[in-house]
Amino acid sequence: MWTDSRSSTTRAVVAAPEHEGVPNQPTSNGTDLLEQAAPWLGADGSSRSVLPTHAGANATASENPVVHASGDAVTQTDEHGTLAADAGIGQFDTVALRDSMALALPFADELGFAIYAHLFAERPELRELFPAGMAVQRSRLIGALLHIVGNIDNSTELVPYLKALGRDHRKFGVITGHYASLGSAFILGFRDVLGSQWTERHERAWIDAYDAVATMMIAGADEDAVISPPWWDGEVVFHRRVLHDVAVLQVRPHTTYPYRPGQYCSLMTPRRPRMWRPYSLASAPRDDGLLEFHVRAVGAGWVSSSLVWRTEPGDFLRLGAAQGKDLASPRSERDLLCICAGTGVAPVLAAMQELEARQDGRRVHIFYAGQDRERLYALPLLESIGVRYRRLTVVPVVSPEGTQDRSPDVMGNVVSSYGDWRQHDIYVAGQTHMVQSTVDRLRAQGVTDQQITFDDYGIG
Repeated sequence: MWTDSRSSTTRAVVAAPEHEGVPNQPTSNGTDLLEQAAPWLGADGSSRSVLPTHAGANATASENPVVHASGDAVTQTDEHGTLAADAGIGQFDTVALRDSMALALPFADELGFAIYAHLFAERPELRELFPAGMAVQRSRLIGALLHIVGNIDNSTELVPYLKALGRDHRKFGVITGHYASLGSAFILGFRDVLGSQWTERHERAWIDAYDAVATMMIAGADEDAVISPPWWDGEVVFHRRVLHDVAVLQVRPHTTYPYRPGQYCSLMTPRRPRMWRPYSLASAPRDDGLLEFHVRAVGAGWVSSSLVWRTEPGDFLRLGAAQGKDLASPRSERDLLCICAGTGVAPVLAAMQELEARQDGRRVHIFYAGQDRERLYALPLLESIGVRYRRLTVVPVVSPEGTQDRSPDVMGNVVSSYGDWRQHDIYVAGQTHMVQSTVDRLRAQGVTDQQITFDDYGIG
């Protein structure tokens, strides 16, 4: 439990001689977790707001923590951080939450193990909701905890995130009655990992926060249940490998599937039961209802390899609800900059199809990276859109001849050398290094974080 007015041009930029990003595979090493927590961690890895030490600080909490998570609103009042009242869920001890998370961060893997061990010990029947391999699940759990703790005092960000998380968990078969057991497992897992560093204040803060977080997730699930199924079944009607390791799939869902260009959804193949992996939708909503996905087989990736090498027309997939940002929102008036590599082009294609269809007035620049032109499998489609949508400029970024692809490595330099992007909405998708270096260069140029949306597809 618990994604210019000039004619369309294409100009190849030759980069000096990293491997292509891993599509939709989360990263889970310690460096990634520290970077995610960086806004509220000090330079030494501790919380920026350190709890005072005092006699009797160590936990003497009850043997079995009481976590309600019933869906009723929880209100906790003290002098620390606040989650807006419009969420229906009062105030929290932000200092204690971030301090305990900072203490546990070096032991993130152990914390994930401990939480699920306690959950399955208390509720063994829940084990069947999860895949045989739990590494990705544990990584996502810790990532979610970091996001929640990092935004516990930012209701504008946190409330929609929690409601979306609750909606998404419907596809796993999670129901309201499961949340209390997971909350108890959280507390016991933190106790195991932190030992004497775990205090009564930490425990009270997490119980209060978890009850409120679960309340919002349950509310999101309940709202979604009125209008949507927990998942969609879809038939694969088209499958073609466009490169030796990249396949394009078209899927017909059993009923209307609502989404917007730029969003992604989780897929599950019957060949890999209970293993859900997120993939971006590669086409704008179509009259025939078909959905398109671009998948790259990643090393020993169980789901991606199955989708590329073993899936064929007539097979069925299961789809979770669409999530993520609308890249083609008609409410935005900013010009658009898209920076992508590999299958990161998929959501860009979806956005361009919609912008073309309504002949949107915005100018769009796309920088599309690959080792060579052959790897730029979607370039002909982008160029054809540019013929009809004259506000589009496409810039292919390729490496010189050689065995290594360095095009993503220099993408930030290429993009920043092309112009001033401070008045643009910006989308970045590709491998970790490309995303990080590009975002850093954009920030140095004066682009704000509010303008940037990015999908980090992993390290390779």
